[in-house]
Amino acid sequence: LPLETFAGDAVIADLRECVPGKAVTPEILEKAVGKELRRGDKLLLRTDVNKQYMINDWQKRSPYLTSAATKWCIDKGISVIGYDFYHGVDEPNAPRVFNSSRTFSEAGVVTMPYLNNLDQVSIQRCTLVALPLKLVGAEASPVRAVILEG
Repeated sequence: LPLETFAGDAVIADLRECVPGKAVTPEILEKAVGKELRRGDKLLLRTDVNKQYMINDWQKRSPYLTSAATKWCIDKGISVIGYDFYHGVDEPNAPRVFNSSRTFSEAGVVTMPYLNNLDQVSIQRCTLVALPLKLVGAEASPVRAVILEG
């Protein structure tokens, strides 16, 4: 992936209302960032769940994106989606297994799981700079994600 994918305008969606373990719907995303989000932006989902990473049913406290919310993100034209919560569980009791990470990938949207310190960003629109390792033959890479305010 080109390095430009990992740097640029980002918007933070405060989704703390979805903890513990609630669905993130298109309506919630629209309320959180609908007026601020532009095509090509990076969307960062803040829940603060990672503040207790691997403690007290961390995975169960994490919210999940509905398939409609995943489609909403793709339709809005985001280029990257990052989140600070466990993203392995998708829609509970869905009639089929739904995997939003795969859906994002198939749509060309890069995912950045397990972000930290989104609670320390004081503005909603910011600049994301994420520096991935150049790994050959791998499907993912750790990144050093940094937010620039201003």
